[in-house]
Amino acid sequence: MTIDAATQAEIDRLNAAVDEFAGEMKARLREQALKGYRGWDDPAQYERILEMLVTRAPAAEGEEVDTANLAMILWSLRRRGLG
Repeated sequence: MTIDAATQAEIDRLNAAVDEFAGEMKARLREQALKGYRGWDDPAQYERILEMLVTRAPAAEGEEVDTANLAMILWSLRRRGLG
C-alpha cells in the first residue's frame, strides 16, 4: 500500500503523541508502584478498577494519564481472559 506524504505525516504525528503519552503512563505507574500500590493484575480487582475507570471517565484536566492507565489495566485483564 502506498501512503501519500500528508497521510504519512499524520501517522507520524499520531505515533509521536502515543509514544509521549505512553511515557507519561509508565512514569505514573512507576510512581504509584513506588508508593506501594500493588494488585493491578489481580482478577479479583477487576470490578473495583472498572468502577474507578467509570468514575474517572470524564477526566479532569491533568487526570488523563490516570484514566488511560485504568483502561490499560482493564484491557490487560480482559486480554488474558481474567476480566
